Amino acid sequence: MMMKRIFLMAVLGLGFAGLAGAQETTGPKAEAVKKEILKVEEEKLKAFQSTGTSKNICPDWVKANDAEGIVHINADGTDDTKAGLVKDLEKGNRVLHSLHYGPQHIHVYGDGGEGTTAVTTYSTFDDIEVYGHRTNSEHHSLDVWVKRDGKWWFVAHSVHELPTAEALKRQAEKAKEN
Repeated sequence: MMMKRIFLMAVLGLGFAGLAGAQETTGPKAEAVKKEILKVEEEKLKAFQSTGTSKNICPDWVKANDAEGIVHINADGTDDTKAGLVKDLEKGNRVLHSLHYGPQHIHVYGDGGEGTTAVTTYSTFDDIEVYGHRTNSEHHSLDVWVKRDGKWWFVAHSVHELPTAEALKRQAEKAKEN
């Protein structure tokens, strides 16, 4: 499991290294892409907010929008496959009791300024239950979208839990001891 996680992080890092040398797209094309990405992110949010309800559309959204080889890294460091995530959502193993997005920042890249890749960062505030364990937390997330044949595909998602005030206090106390 650890090797798989290290491999996925390396692949994700190499992918972003390629983007780092890329020129961000600006202008009207980039603004149009940002609107498209905001729309698809809003659809994703609504789908995930439907978990735990009789109208759970989340598994269908994942089936229709996640790339088959999506790199999906959870806040606890575990990773998911598209099939595994769909299975968990269908079985009710993942229920979002509440999910709210903070401000989103979207960067657009692509050959010739065409805007075929978008990177989105945002904060989330959630009350989530995974396999019966319920937590409230704040995360910072990164999504990567790639447009192929006119459709945006969700190709990478990484979530990092933000430390609580208590955790930050412990870190400061530990730093003083050293």
